[in-house]
Amino acid sequence: MTALAAAPPAVVFLVAAAVVRLAPRRSGHAVAALAAAAVVPWLVSVPAGAHLAGRLYGFEVVPFGVDGVSRLVGLVFAFVAAANVVYAYGSGTTRGQTATAVAYMGASLGAVFAGDWLTLVVWWELMALSATILVWQSKSATRQAYRYAVYHQLGSVLLVAGVLTHFAATGTFLYADGIAAGLPRLLAAAGVALNVGVLGVHVWLVDTYPTPHVATSVVLCGFTTKVGVYALHRVVPEGSLVVAYLGAAMLVVGVTLAVLQTKLRRLLTYHIVSQVGYMVAGVGVASALAVDGAFAHLVNNVLYKTLLFMVAGVLVLRTGEESLKRLGGLWRTMPTTAGAFVVAALAITGTPGFAGFVSKGLVVDSADAAGLEVLWWLLVAGGVGTVLSFAKFGYYAFLRAPSSDDDGSGGEASASGERPRDANRAQTLALALLAVPCVAFGVAPELLLSLLPGNAPGAKVFALSQFEKAGATLLFGLVAFAALRGPLGRISHVPDLDAVYHPAGAALRDRSATAVRNAARTFDRAAVGVVERCRRVALAPHAFAAVGVRESTLGRTVLLVALTAAVAVATLVLA
Repeated sequence: MTALAAAPPAVVFLVAAAVVRLAPRRSGHAVAALAAAAVVPWLVSVPAGAHLAGRLYGFEVVPFGVDGVSRLVGLVFAFVAAANVVYAYGSGTTRGQTATAVAYMGASLGAVFAGDWLTLVVWWELMALSATILVWQSKSATRQAYRYAVYHQLGSVLLVAGVLTHFAATGTFLYADGIAAGLPRLLAAAGVALNVGVLGVHVWLVDTYPTPHVATSVVLCGFTTKVGVYALHRVVPEGSLVVAYLGAAMLVVGVTLAVLQTKLRRLLTYHIVSQVGYMVAGVGVASALAVDGAFAHLVNNVLYKTLLFMVAGVLVLRTGEESLKRLGGLWRTMPTTAGAFVVAALAITGTPGFAGFVSKGLVVDSADAAGLEVLWWLLVAGGVGTVLSFAKFGYYAFLRAPSSDDDGSGGEASASGERPRDANRAQTLALALLAVPCVAFGVAPELLLSLLPGNAPGAKVFALSQFEKAGATLLFGLVAFAALRGPLGRISHVPDLDAVYHPAGAALRDRSATAVRNAARTFDRAAVGVVERCRRVALAPHAFAAVGVRESTLGRTVLLVALTAAVAVATLVLA
């Protein structure tokens, strides 16, 4: 063990969170940003295999362990965390909000560097708790925070059940060859799938992320689902075709729903579902190229998706609008924000020269190399939908003239009637920090490939076929937007499974509360009846005479207290 491994990154983040909460706002944010940035060279310096070992409640555990995958994910988390703190400062968050965000990001790092399932579960729970508090701190999102907690506790129960049955089967909590096959793996995978946002259990994403303070959305978008992908790789390291096609379904359905959205952050949230689909597909294929592609895409997605949420946040803060239909022509007054959007959009659409071109190519090529033709076509189709949806985003927000707005309310002025200002200095710095690697990893892909655990064997980043595929994807996506722009402009709201889940959940909650309340009342009436009968017996003169107690006020009181205590003890024992 090296000295650098003696204090894991999660500890640094938790200390920084305390500083943010207690120090003046400006200095606290500065300390947190610098601490997060310092973790990056720290992780580069820690050798692979470094770890802390110990025992927890008699079990062998590894609270901190470094390998190729954890180092890669930890590096991008720490780098983006620093940018997030800078953005939060520029976006007006309170000390409490930023402190909770830093603690949440630290818990995410704790989960990534856990070397055993027991430690992972502890950090997993801390992630869910801190994220719930973070959402709840936005007073407009208390209902979403409640739902977030419910969903993630269900996932945690399944994960814990999988880990415990794994221990029963293997006798250890240490990582080895994934979770034991059978019921343990099924339970753990189901719990992790909720964090990943697999179709059917993805509604917590689109319910939560578009609602709180914009800086909270920025923080959340880069961590929870990515920790889920990392954990899924740990659970099923050898992959699964079922997992691969679940990823493809996430990609296609997620991008379709994104195309139909009219709200800024809701559109981007559906793209979390779709882009995570690439990662899940790579984990499912599980070849060396596929795993490297999955985690290369994880790195790139954290970068450009966070950048996109930052852009959306600036738009919301400056214009007071979430609806794309109420925006337009903003490239004139917000050129910095528009430029950051262009970089992020080109990266997420896989345009040559930008980060997404490299990682998407790795995942798609891995499906081709494995002979999974249907999977290959689904991945390519998802790319076309991505181009279409970001052509829509850019056109509505930045390019079209405000007068073309469907409801006649121009978008170039903010809600106050003033021309919206561009990103401030702190926000601009955060945008620039994330835009640079989005370009650098596309222009010099070896910078990214050298960080991958397997160095992407067989990668053909600059092969002619890659440019042909990317060009065709871009062309089809732009043509599709041109053809569908009119019909898409008439769409207002598209329901998802939350239209069923949330009313059903509310009904279940209310009925459960009513049942518990009625049961409590019944028990209360029964207990009062028993006590009343005892009181009557105790107060009757013949009752005292029968047990040889002289009738008196004191005697009646003592007997009544004794009988009441006996009933209480019996109730507790029988319960």
